Amino acid sequence: MLMDGDSATLIDLFAGCGGLSLGLHEAGFRTVLANEIHVDPASTYSHNLIPEDPGVMRVGPIERQLSDTRLSRWVDENPDDVWCVAGGPPCQGFSMAGRGYPDDPRNFLFKEYLRVIRRIKPKSVIFENVPGFANRYGMGLRMTLKGELEKMGYSIADGVLKAHDFGVPQLRKRFFAIGIREDIVGKEVFSLPNPTFDQSRQNRELTCEKVIGDLDTYESRGGYGSGTIHGEWEYETRAKGAFQRSMRVISGIGPRGTTWNTRIPNHTPKVIRRMGAILKGASRKEFVGTPLETAKNQQRGLSRESMPNITVVSIPDDYVHYNERMPRTLSVRECARLQTFPDHFHFLGKRTSGGIRRRVEVPQYTQVGNAVPPILAKELGKIIIDMI
Repeated sequence: MLMDGDSATLIDLFAGCGGLSLGLHEAGFRTVLANEIHVDPASTYSHNLIPEDPGVMRVGPIERQLSDTRLSRWVDENPDDVWCVAGGPPCQGFSMAGRGYPDDPRNFLFKEYLRVIRRIKPKSVIFENVPGFANRYGMGLRMTLKGELEKMGYSIADGVLKAHDFGVPQLRKRFFAIGIREDIVGKEVFSLPNPTFDQSRQNRELTCEKVIGDLDTYESRGGYGSGTIHGEWEYETRAKGAFQRSMRVISGIGPRGTTWNTRIPNHTPKVIRRMGAILKGASRKEFVGTPLETAKNQQRGLSRESMPNITVVSIPDDYVHYNERMPRTLSVRECARLQTFPDHFHFLGKRTSGGIRRRVEVPQYTQVGNAVPPILAKELGKIIIDMI
């Protein structure tokens, strides 16, 4: 248990923009070392989570930035026990959402995660990945991970969690493993966190309108193409309901509060007509042979009165906002709401990118889509702090 004034130290590997760390910070942790290979998500992380000590973030490949030599030097300079090493190695090779390739070199970055744990020997560990990590390709990765951690002296609880069971307004599943050193936990049994939102509460509190409705003020503010990529944007509405208030508790629950990352696309008339038809129930097949025909494989409309029946991904045009007067795709901020990033969390870098650039760039939409929902991460952190 943490004493007043204490903080639990955290090392975050494959840190991304900081969704996992944000939730752990809210549970009582403090980042003392982080690694992310890409500059843009690393900048977002530093801006929001370690603004007073950005040198904590080491940008570049983990095998170089946290090599054995550099880790040994860090341990010599920081001799106290680290409370937690957390990380989610890149998951595209395991993902059910994409093609997935068993030989993708990213599939074996979890070995780098294990290497760091062997050197640091933290009190606890958190491993996060897509559900496909547990069973895809028959590679036995789940058992390998568990076995390696147990050999290092950790008791393990693992499994797949559904994000909506914890108040995240989307259908997102993630694989998690929590490990706590046996010399700390002894024979005490622990498990992954229990759900905090039943079906009734999800349907009552997590509808699209109750999650993002206060952000939809574009019609009176310039329409398509309005909003900010960086810089402040006044709400012009009050936060309504528990979810919106929780997202705006720091940025301001009143109409004069501000947030970032609200820019929406300047859609062409053709795209607007097609999205309007989608909101009225049209399918892709109905557009074939018409001026609205599209190569997009899927694009679904959101329902105002229902919980978003989606998973936030890195491509921004998969979903259509429910406002039939102004059909459009979602802003970065609206996607961030669906991931439970609070409105004072600012995303840096490009808003989006396309084509081949998506292989090397990590714009704001991708940062959001790749993140662990902070509300879910907070529940994991609470388990560890309660046990230690």
